[in-house]
Amino acid sequence: MLNRSRTAASCKRSLLTRLSAHRGLVVDRPTTIIIPNGRTMMMRWHGDGPGPDAPTVNLTFVNPDESRTPIAARVGETLLQAAHRTGIEMEGACEGVCACSTCHVILEQDTYDRILSETDDGALGEDEEDMLDMAFGLSHTSRLGCQITVREYMDGSVFTLPKATRNFYVDGHKPKPH
Repeated sequence: MLNRSRTAASCKRSLLTRLSAHRGLVVDRPTTIIIPNGRTMMMRWHGDGPGPDAPTVNLTFVNPDESRTPIAARVGETLLQAAHRTGIEMEGACEGVCACSTCHVILEQDTYDRILSETDDGALGEDEEDMLDMAFGLSHTSRLGCQITVREYMDGSVFTLPKATRNFYVDGHKPKPH
């Protein structure tokens, strides 16, 4: 039976401890587990990403007003985490759990192709595809920032923010990262 009094952090630690104890399972990044047959299993939880000592890559965001903002993103954090940490106006209403489309971002074709080449079947996950269906200004290289993990090969990449987002809050609420 699930102990509902446990925090998300303790659940994450407990799950990673149990998975690490099983022979053949590899936790290669905070959200993906590689199972012995080579398939991956996605996990979701809130987190801060890698610490300040993590290596960084230089990324550029093209803002809705066409201005460009360069940032230093930490390898291993999501694009959404990097945007929030550096003050980029990427909303992330669901706080990074792939339950909205407000962190929609448009990638350069080569970056998009490289990220997809790392997936099992060369395609987006079903959850992300469903959320992108609601995104404003959808492009053939659209992704959700919460689903992109910053990698070293992304150094110099450009990410374009759409002109608007579709946030279903009726009061205009914009969540702040914690």
